[in-house]
Amino acid sequence: MVDVGSVIASFFIMLKQDLYVLIRIELLVALVTLLFLVMFVMDFYRCRSRSSIVTTILKTLDGLSDHIVVYLLGAMRSADFHKQLFPVWAIILVSLRASLGYLSGYNIADRERRVTEVSNVIQFIGTGVLISTPALKFTKPLWSLWAILTLRSVYRFWAHGGAVKSLWHGRSSEFLPEYLRVGKDDQHDWRNNLDNGENYLVYGETDQKIKIKKPEYVLQLNVTNPNSLITLDKVRDCSKPLLSSSISSRYYDMTLAFSLSRLLRCRIEDVPLHPDSTIRTRNLITSHIIGDQDQHAESDMDTAKTATRTFKILELELAFIRDYFCTLYPVVFWRGLLSLFLSLLQSIATFAVALWLAVDIRSLLKEKDDVEIRVGGFNVDLIITWVFLFFMMFKEVWEMVTYLLSNWTRLLLVCKYVQNQCWHIMDTGPTECLISSFFSSKLADPWHGRIDQYEFLQSCTYKPTFWKIAHAITLGKTPQKLDGRRSGNTIKIPECVKVAVLQELRRLDLNGQQLQRDVRSLRFGRYEWALFRLTKCSQSILVWHIATSLCEIKLAQGKNIDLSKPSFLRSMWSWLKEQVCCSSHPFLVDENISLKGQLLINYRIANSLSRYCAYLLVYQSELLPDSFITPEWIFETTLEYACNNLKDCESTKCRYDTLMAIAQEAVQDSELGKLAMNIVQQGAMLAKDLIDNEDEENRWDILAGVWTKLLVHIAPSWNAEAHKNGLESGGELITLIWALLWHCGVAKSSMWDDDRAPESTAQAPQENTTETRNTQFADEQGNEDETRISEKHEASILGGNGIPEMPGLRQRSKPKSRMEQGAPYLQVSP
Repeated sequence: MVDVGSVIASFFIMLKQDLYVLIRIELLVALVTLLFLVMFVMDFYRCRSRSSIVTTILKTLDGLSDHIVVYLLGAMRSADFHKQLFPVWAIILVSLRASLGYLSGYNIADRERRVTEVSNVIQFIGTGVLISTPALKFTKPLWSLWAILTLRSVYRFWAHGGAVKSLWHGRSSEFLPEYLRVGKDDQHDWRNNLDNGENYLVYGETDQKIKIKKPEYVLQLNVTNPNSLITLDKVRDCSKPLLSSSISSRYYDMTLAFSLSRLLRCRIEDVPLHPDSTIRTRNLITSHIIGDQDQHAESDMDTAKTATRTFKILELELAFIRDYFCTLYPVVFWRGLLSLFLSLLQSIATFAVALWLAVDIRSLLKEKDDVEIRVGGFNVDLIITWVFLFFMMFKEVWEMVTYLLSNWTRLLLVCKYVQNQCWHIMDTGPTECLISSFFSSKLADPWHGRIDQYEFLQSCTYKPTFWKIAHAITLGKTPQKLDGRRSGNTIKIPECVKVAVLQELRRLDLNGQQLQRDVRSLRFGRYEWALFRLTKCSQSILVWHIATSLCEIKLAQGKNIDLSKPSFLRSMWSWLKEQVCCSSHPFLVDENISLKGQLLINYRIANSLSRYCAYLLVYQSELLPDSFITPEWIFETTLEYACNNLKDCESTKCRYDTLMAIAQEAVQDSELGKLAMNIVQQGAMLAKDLIDNEDEENRWDILAGVWTKLLVHIAPSWNAEAHKNGLESGGELITLIWALLWHCGVAKSSMWDDDRAPESTAQAPQENTTETRNTQFADEQGNEDETRISEKHEASILGGNGIPEMPGLRQRSKPKSRMEQGAPYLQVSP
């Protein structure tokens, strides 16, 4: 009979033998090295990923990586045998670990991030202990590589401090408002063009001096070298061939986007701008980016080009913001091209020494270690080490490429071209070809250009049982999914959406602090109640989203599309096609076959924006102008009613018939009666009105106009911190519009103005905090007899019970200012 205890004991004794210890260490080093390399490459795309699962995995592995490296260093140090390749593996591991997060994970405002470099240096010291092993060969390349890697961490620590103190980076938001505050009476020639709105700083203020101008006591640049200071007007007026050609706009747009990003950083860091600077920026936006109302007569092709350019500038602006707050780029470029050269020099030196080490370890081919693995006469240890060194050299090449092809390099090349410095050793032709080649080459777009989708009627009965179990088993590491929240696939933003948004922005008056309500898009008064009589944007989004979904089902029925419950095989095939083939037909109707002309355009606009706004309501409600509790409560109440009425519906056709029956029962001719219904009934009644009173062309024209208007009017928001946090996963379409409206001085929309109470119950103006807004919303519902119709029936829209107190729900707080965060002050001397 087999003695189980003896078998287990012999197994553990075998594992302690030198050969098996070496195999275990080598396998772990190979797996970890490959893992670190994949994480290193994926780090470039981390801020562009829309997958929460991928982001969670990367963050988890990043948190465990230090423990893995320390374990392997200890295992190699405590081994009972001598191995010449252990120090090589150790330094490769530590090098790859130090490079994780070489782009993402950095925040120039996060002073604690510099401690990471101290941790890297400590790991290098531990590696140095391994290198100091007696009788070790190839010590020169090993110690050289160790010294270079240690110096890189020390340099990064020092460069981070320089970037924090730089006027171009860390202190830009402290200096820029003072720079823009200077009035018309400034006597410097280089400031004569300030009032045209184009004398915005791009680059070069770090090389100037700062003084305090009396008697205003404002900060002012003392320009000692005017040629080195680059502003927007200098880029625009540059007469060099590259900036006066037919494609010069892409170079100017790069500098324009960066200048706007510096202004937006002031908003994110809670630094107010002078009102005069807002007026100049608004003029810059309307005249040089979106155009004004006088351009309505331009052709459709010109409008499409303007829309593409507008969104390109906004995408570049947010890309610079994301790079500043979420990546290492400000540290790499803290002194412009000079610091870039130093970073590239470090990578080149690391590559060269790694190559030297790869050549030097060939001596092990003729000598034998105490313990080694050979297969068929080949030294497996040596071959794997060469593979590791190749990974290390590839890492350095990849890092150099990402730096060289970044937007920061392109920006600095344009600035140097305008400065007319450092180019006298080169002909104009090669210089222009070099800059053009950098603008033509790219690793990724500045923004992902996609929007998420959510369809309420198809998701309201969704029960994520599997994901709930996974969330519990993984102790919260797996993202939690709730009932009724099944997001659809992301789609690329249709070009027609960009054109529609541009036309809506041109139509609006951007001269005030809030967007005014415009009823011209609703050509028939019967639908006005659903847009202007609902006081919360969450209500409007859900009502119009349900109506749009029902109109889409009606359109699909007219095209003879099967809406019955699909079989299991058909469902699996559809799912696989969506996941593998990335289906380009996310809607019920195959638009490329069934729809044409303006109907196709309006269908795309209405459906994509309807599902996107619903996604914002469900998953990104902090980006909406409503208070925190409002979107969640409205959605939960609506979801409960929909589930109770649609729980037995297993097909799209059944859902449509049920909701149309609800609309028929709840039909109301008066506005008062419609406002008294709940949101599902309102959406069904609105859809019934649209279907009964409009043909397909008019119906989808109205829906497209409403959704474009809704998207623009929900964009103004007080919560800049939420928009900034969203940039870590690439950012949202609504953030682009929010940034543009903020540049124009627009802080809110009158469609969602909380101060609509009559004079008899009006309160003194209060700060627009979360607590105030929630209290006011509850007060409006508790005084139905004294408020107007829109406020009177708000409680009934939410289900008739108003909004009760919900203790335990977190409250959104206003982001701390730079003073409260302990940001350094700009130190100057009079």
